[in-house]
Amino acid sequence: MLNGERFIVLLDKYVANEIAPEERSELFAAISSGEYDELLARDIDRKLQATTIEGTNLPPHRSAEILHKILSSEKQNLLLLPKTSGKIRLFRWAAVAAVASAIIFSIYFIRTTPAKNVTSSPAVANNLLTKINTSEEPIRVQLEDGSFITLQPGSAIHYPVHFLSGKREVFLDGEAFFEVSKNPNRPFYVFNKNIVTHVLGTSFTIKTNKETKQLEVSVRSGRVEVYESTTPEKDAPVKRNNGVILLPNQRVIYDETARQFVPSLVDKPLPVIDESADKKIPAENSIFEETPLKTVLPFLEKSYGIEIVVENEDLYKCLFTGDIHQQDLYTRLDVVCQATGASYEIKGTKILIKGKGCN
Repeated sequence: MLNGERFIVLLDKYVANEIAPEERSELFAAISSGEYDELLARDIDRKLQATTIEGTNLPPHRSAEILHKILSSEKQNLLLLPKTSGKIRLFRWAAVAAVASAIIFSIYFIRTTPAKNVTSSPAVANNLLTKINTSEEPIRVQLEDGSFITLQPGSAIHYPVHFLSGKREVFLDGEAFFEVSKNPNRPFYVFNKNIVTHVLGTSFTIKTNKETKQLEVSVRSGRVEVYESTTPEKDAPVKRNNGVILLPNQRVIYDETARQFVPSLVDKPLPVIDESADKKIPAENSIFEETPLKTVLPFLEKSYGIEIVVENEDLYKCLFTGDIHQQDLYTRLDVVCQATGASYEIKGTKILIKGKGCN
């Protein structure tokens, strides 16, 4: 029985086409035993994730999926074979090993062929690169246009070396925070399965939950359009289905099963950013003394870019005294409402203030 190190050495020799006939037989015998399945899968996954792929037609996550299906399919077939069919079993596993090695070889060594006909997008520039975050900390990726992507652990981003002249397109698997450089003439698109996030210049987060099959897009600054896309015909424009437009501190959750968009506010709204001055707004002091809510609520609206609606116009007459400059939005609302006998509810992307009001 081979030890793990010897198995990997033989596998690497086979991939590099440097394996001797007797070593090939030794490797195939080990594979056919089924005792090295986990080691084989780990080694292939390591090679896929340890490499920045340039100029390949197949993103690494797709290669891994194909490999998994091949191995699973062959193992199911082997269960149906008679136990005496040793030569057939060996032949089948040899075929699996050959296909697996071909996948590794094509991804690990091919670096010069331009990417063509990538099916994940209607139009992608040549020389597609892939960054996979295999660490336990976020990593920061800079694109050629000056945009930045903060990639979370276990996530991958696929992007071209050079963007097309009229658009910028990237492809995300997992979770990332985008800081997109502003260029109205070259809109920025993020593709995630059948969901497209379209921006001109802004910052936002996209994350997916594989267990619940939900995708969430939340906006930090600027404006974002999120919509479903259908697979277009060749050279045809992308068709849009459903969709929402998001403003700062807004998010949308897309349910893949129901194909439904549900907009709401983010869990922790932050003061909006004045893009022209590159600073938080407003600069006014948020310490109030006998100030009517007619002034306090618009202040909060402007600070967070969130519409605040009152149920009763008499609420505007209530006076508020307090220091709320260090609290987050919801704590500020709690303080203001407690002091004026009111309450609030989050209604989609708006906040509703409820109460009898004051005379």
